[in-house]
Amino acid sequence: MRKRLRRVALIAETQVSPRRRMINGVARYIREHDPWAIYLKPFGADKSLDRWLQSWQGDGIIAAVTDSEIDLLQHHNLPVVDLIGIYRREGVPLVRTNDRAVGRVGAEHLLDRGFRHFGFVVYPEHSWSTRRCDAFVERLKEEGLGCIVRSIPFPRSGAGGPDLWENQQKMLCQWLESLPKPVGVMCSTDLLAQQLLEACLRSELNVPEQIAVLGADNDEPICNICYPSLSSVIINDEQRGYMAAAVLDRMMNGEPPPKEVIWVDPIGVFSRASTDILAVEDELVATSLRFVRDHACEQISVDDVVKQVPVSRSVLERRFRKIIGRSINNEILRIRLNTAVQLLCETDLAIKVIAMKSGFRSTSYMSAVFREKLNRTPGSYRGDEKSRRSNRSNVTAQATRGLEF
Repeated sequence: MRKRLRRVALIAETQVSPRRRMINGVARYIREHDPWAIYLKPFGADKSLDRWLQSWQGDGIIAAVTDSEIDLLQHHNLPVVDLIGIYRREGVPLVRTNDRAVGRVGAEHLLDRGFRHFGFVVYPEHSWSTRRCDAFVERLKEEGLGCIVRSIPFPRSGAGGPDLWENQQKMLCQWLESLPKPVGVMCSTDLLAQQLLEACLRSELNVPEQIAVLGADNDEPICNICYPSLSSVIINDEQRGYMAAAVLDRMMNGEPPPKEVIWVDPIGVFSRASTDILAVEDELVATSLRFVRDHACEQISVDDVVKQVPVSRSVLERRFRKIIGRSINNEILRIRLNTAVQLLCETDLAIKVIAMKSGFRSTSYMSAVFREKLNRTPGSYRGDEKSRRSNRSNVTAQATRGLEF
């Protein structure tokens, strides 16, 4: 006999990027299993929750709402899975991001880049933010390193405005200027990291040479509008949605809810320009590296780099290779290649235009570098990447790291 179609409500504010990714995870679970009849409550859930629950005849609920609203849902005797609660309630499974793992992954990313000075910007009123901060600090302590923490009030709906923004910018500028350099700074969210990058611009601090900035959530519109583009810890929100759907499915089949919180680890870090650096205390190498980062796509040569420092080419080459681990020319090529890869993946620009924007002398030269370093052509790279993005549900950390050679 044909199975009865289950009726499931998804209650999540879909204007928020993480909630949309959670819904994608629920959709993936449904595609892989039996279909559900979905009632989607994408906005204004807090305004009418009690009213529509009185008349809705369903089988289960997946909710990303406040704790008080979860209490309301729980009273209607339906299986409920909570996606964002602060604590787990009896009978209501909680599927949450492992915020401590987010902080540790962020610390590892900045440690790998050689930083010895660190900062963290936190929303102190939110436990998920303080957990990220605490784990970040603890991971650094394991290496005998410290961290300077800066608190910023969480933006509230209907509050704030230009005056508050300007006051916070002044505070952040003062804090950034007081930090030892070079320094790696992690922020609780991408939005907070964007605010920090704005303060770096105002203070004329070079990112990532003096301050490397790392966010969390990998909210691509925010990351890409930042200058420079923002590296971010990839929160596995889609997997949260998938696991919430799996738990709800089992509950609707009569199984008891899990007793412990289900923690979902981050995938890794999507590395962009804001942390694309090795921390360098050698001033000559730092100066030459900064020039390469700023001008690599302008068809500069090694001789142009040498002109920026008061030492010979051979001396600079030795010091550069010792500290950075590759030649000046390879660093120029690496940045050009990473720029070309980003443009291939994120735009529909013609390959000829991408070659020009990336600093290659010609399309044929760019193609030769692609074949040597990546064993493929620019066109095949673009096609493979688009195919992967359309077919995979999660971006792997390996696929998002900057190219190294």
